[in-house]
Amino acid sequence: MSAEPPLGTGPAYRLWAATYDVENPLTTMDSLAVRFFSHDIVGKSLLDAACGTARRLVFPKGHAPKSACGVDLVFEMLAAGHRDPARPRTTASGDLRALPFGAERFDVVWCRLAAGHLLKIAPLYREFGRVLRKGGYAVVTDFHPDAIRRGHARAFRDASGATHVVDHVVHDADAHEAAARAAGLTFDAAGSLGVGMEVRPFYEHAKKLDRYTADQGLPLLLALRFSK
Repeated sequence: MSAEPPLGTGPAYRLWAATYDVENPLTTMDSLAVRFFSHDIVGKSLLDAACGTARRLVFPKGHAPKSACGVDLVFEMLAAGHRDPARPRTTASGDLRALPFGAERFDVVWCRLAAGHLLKIAPLYREFGRVLRKGGYAVVTDFHPDAIRRGHARAFRDASGATHVVDHVVHDADAHEAAARAAGLTFDAAGSLGVGMEVRPFYEHAKKLDRYTADQGLPLLLALRFSK
């Protein structure tokens, strides 16, 4: 792990854009959790808030929502996604705390692995409450607080192979639920995904099977769903 101090969100994601599509244990768990909590998106309008390169807005035939768009604050992320012709062009630059959309615009909102980059999450949930239609829901995933307490960190490798740590704030599930409730959202469900066979290949590739053994069962991902 790099000895440099953690990078702020903007500098980190600008540097990460070139390699952001490379999967890792956390993104693998994120995909499993989001698929479980939003299995019914066909025919609905979807917003991926903090979409990065919009790589998650490419769907298998027959499994696509009626409409899908993404928003991200980092231009380099959006630009990297636009270089792939298979990805939607319905992306916009914007802040999670001030989404550039009108009220009651979406049936489903995703916020995947981004809430921990905000010092306060109340504005995030206020925006979700505003842009969701009645009957809609939000799925929020983030780095699990237990993983941070065990010494794990949000980190990535840039195009040169150097490792960087991203500044991250711990928001427990209770904090998410309280912020969502204050925004008029109702808690539906929560879950956590821990280190298991699904992510063993990443540890093998990194030649860190001893770490895999030590981490087995450790929750890496927190996933929550709230409805309006």
